[in-house]
Amino acid sequence: MQAITIVILIALASAILISYTISALRTTNLSVSSFYTSSISDSKGDAKLIALYKSQIIPEVRDFHDILAADVKRTHDNKLILSLDGDPNKNQKYETVYLWVINYTDSLTGNTRFYTVIIPNFPPDSNFKTKNWNLAIFDNVANAFITPLSKLPAMPIDKVEAMIDPILLGNPSSFDYMASVMIRVNSTYLSKPPDYLIDSAPDSDTFWLKWFA
Repeated sequence: MQAITIVILIALASAILISYTISALRTTNLSVSSFYTSSISDSKGDAKLIALYKSQIIPEVRDFHDILAADVKRTHDNKLILSLDGDPNKNQKYETVYLWVINYTDSLTGNTRFYTVIIPNFPPDSNFKTKNWNLAIFDNVANAFITPLSKLPAMPIDKVEAMIDPILLGNPSSFDYMASVMIRVNSTYLSKPPDYLIDSAPDSDTFWLKWFA
């Protein structure tokens, strides 16, 4: 139950921020459509600690916290592959969580669909009860989990990568998205936002600060 706290916090915040998020996502004008790879590039070396919650612990910003590109690929067998560059297996001691915020307009109903894909990593040597890689998918409009927190296999040595079935997202033909990396340093106080935002693609500190305000 501890590891799922960040997902619950996203759910509580999402109802207030859906309209803001839709605007932010559409402003980026970045989307992935059928059998197409989309990538959001980000500057190298811009990862930094942005406090979301007051903490006496100051973690080291590592190279795998620096997003160089956030990629979404739809494969020919109709799967979605979400990935970020860097070697996330170097993560030590703290929870590092990777978020994709996905938005599109349902072509059949005209309604907005809005999802969060959460991929947290809890290092084996950390104090978190849950360990290693996990994934959850949350439907922000329905305020319900599509996929509860579940284990993922080990990551490749050069990226964060997860394959999901687009049916879990309502099987959109295209969508807009943003990605971010955050850190939680304390395994005791989990009923609060992550402690630090590190990087996002496209860069939008304001969006993520509003999300966890």
